[in-house]
Amino acid sequence: MDTEELIRKCQAINIREEDKAKITLEVTLEKKKELMMAGCLVGKVMLAKGVNKEGLKAALQQVWRTFKEVKIESVGNNIFMFKFAEEADKKRVLKGGPWHFDRALIVLAEPRGIGEVAKQSFTHTSFWVQIRNVPLACMDKDFLRELGEKLGSVEEVQTDDNGDCIGEYARIRVSINITLPL
Repeated sequence: MDTEELIRKCQAINIREEDKAKITLEVTLEKKKELMMAGCLVGKVMLAKGVNKEGLKAALQQVWRTFKEVKIESVGNNIFMFKFAEEADKKRVLKGGPWHFDRALIVLAEPRGIGEVAKQSFTHTSFWVQIRNVPLACMDKDFLRELGEKLGSVEEVQTDDNGDCIGEYARIRVSINITLPL
């Protein structure tokens, strides 16, 4: 097929009126899905046996202490959807982990795409790591970030109100791949 023939075929393509309505509807639904997913987290309880949804809900409501109730729905294989009424609650829970239930880690993630559970990755979770015996000259945010990168992806280096890292130990929040040995 030469270029001129391809151009002719492309010019012959047109969208019928009834197809335009379908396209608009799909775009509208996509935006609604994104808004819905914005208030959600998905989480997997890393436990071989099944998890009781009501037990999980009772335990998490007690430890998370959200301002408004969190809706929890099972979506299969110890995977749950958490629907938050307040964005601040969602951020606090996501940042406050790691969380556990029945001695098992709960890996939380923000849904990707349109929230297809099969496509969610539960391979990384964030931990606060204490690094002790750091020489005073090395208690620098940039140095500590570089040191934390040896463990995983650094999300935060804790500092005081002045931006300093001086203290008994350095505290770094690191996202770690839980499928690999520590």
